[in-house]
Amino acid sequence: MKSVRRLLLWSVVSLALLLAGFLIWLVVFFDPNDYREGIAERIEEQTGFKFTLEGSLRLDFRFQQGVGLFADLAVEDAYLRKIANMQGAQHARIRELTLSLPVMQLSRLVRGERFDGAGRFSVTDLDLVPIAAELGLDGQSFDGSDFRALTAQGKFQSGSMFFSITDLVIAGTTTEVSGDLQFTDLYQDTKIGFSLLSPSLNLDEMVPEQTRGLLDAFEWLSLSPLVATGLSAQGVLHIGTFQSGGLLFRNLNIPIHSRGGVVVASPVTADLYDGAMRIDTVAQVVDQELDFMTRQAFSEVAAGKMIEDLGLTGMLRGKADLNAIVAFSGAEYLERVRSARGVVTLEAKAGQIRGLDIVSLLDQLAQSDLSSGGDWSGESSHTELENIAATLRLENSRLVNDNLAFRAGDLEVVGQGNLSLETELVDYRLSLDLDRPEIVTLLPPPFNSVGLVLPMRVTGRWDNPGIMIDMSALIQMQFQRAMGIKNHLASPSVDAQAKALGEALEAELSARLNQLAPGEATQ
Repeated sequence: MKSVRRLLLWSVVSLALLLAGFLIWLVVFFDPNDYREGIAERIEEQTGFKFTLEGSLRLDFRFQQGVGLFADLAVEDAYLRKIANMQGAQHARIRELTLSLPVMQLSRLVRGERFDGAGRFSVTDLDLVPIAAELGLDGQSFDGSDFRALTAQGKFQSGSMFFSITDLVIAGTTTEVSGDLQFTDLYQDTKIGFSLLSPSLNLDEMVPEQTRGLLDAFEWLSLSPLVATGLSAQGVLHIGTFQSGGLLFRNLNIPIHSRGGVVVASPVTADLYDGAMRIDTVAQVVDQELDFMTRQAFSEVAAGKMIEDLGLTGMLRGKADLNAIVAFSGAEYLERVRSARGVVTLEAKAGQIRGLDIVSLLDQLAQSDLSSGGDWSGESSHTELENIAATLRLENSRLVNDNLAFRAGDLEVVGQGNLSLETELVDYRLSLDLDRPEIVTLLPPPFNSVGLVLPMRVTGRWDNPGIMIDMSALIQMQFQRAMGIKNHLASPSVDAQAKALGEALEAELSARLNQLAPGEATQ
């Protein structure tokens, strides 16, 4: 028994002496700068990241009272050249990377295993364009200097089942993002938690002008959560002011919850032009197949100012409520368009057309006094808009409206028509009911023979349509008047098809939202 004990004692002493000798060799003789290429190759084997190590490498040891012996590693000026399984070259410069870990964890680090440690990093010239392209995003939309030369810094901590980044700051020339990231269950299905903040994000300064679109802001808010597809993630991004396509959003909050290939962003909220916005989105991507649903609600929004900031016209003013729910699926654009279903409703109690006073114009027409000028046009003139309402139905690749109605000055206006999403052609009919008989008698033939209703037609591409008198409707009105039938506008009826479709989509969206993120489906 004594011999066994003596053998064990000598084994422990020998191991301690061997470890002490190894540490003395590391401290006195080992210089990591002599092994740059081997270290870089080992990093590439373990991580898939190819680095060129050009700066100094340091390895120091320190003893912390009551804790033990620690190894402190430091890397300066390491350049990222390539990431495995990603197309093209990648660029980033690690100005400084430090790591502190217990000496007993060094072997795990060398073997590429998870280890207990902590450190900090500072990165410059970070190019996000290749990464964005790898995520399936349009690389050209990110091909700006702000995405080509970002800086990043923060602290990190690692363990056998987690890796966290705190005090993270990613900055470009026009914006920065800060916050924390948490990665857990590293051996199984990695879960990502995040809390990120950006004081200001202006995509108009970052995205090239030639790649911008009219509705970029709403596309970004609806589609950006798709970057979490394939991940198990939950967190929130807060943006103080967000600008895209000329539109300005304040206090934007984007919560994201993804699991099992399904992504939910609900509720995305913001202050928008003196009103409020809420968006609820659920999407699933399988290979190239995208299954997508979104509900968007805008209440008491200054719609005229929004339209002006979109660069369309500055003549309109007024607040409006807009609600939309849309669903589509498919791998290609045309397939998604053909599968699209949705309902959009617009309501506005009051508004204005600036620069034109229709009532004053009609008064002067009644007096045959247009030659004297008047105050019916100019900056101080306006026409009151009242009771604006419309429902649009999206089905069979067409956006259909059958019940537009509003009042502009002394004109009652109703409309109906459609827009083909495949051909991008619009065919829309407007009818104007003039509540001024004395004006009608002054109109030239045949307009003075059809009563008080004037039919108009809008046709052509949606972004450059033409407007004309609807001659077929005008001739029909002449026949009706000759037969003693008076022409008056009928009040549009409720779109029963749109109502049923909207209710079905609401039920489907609520069920899908609750399936992944219970409690987020209620408005």
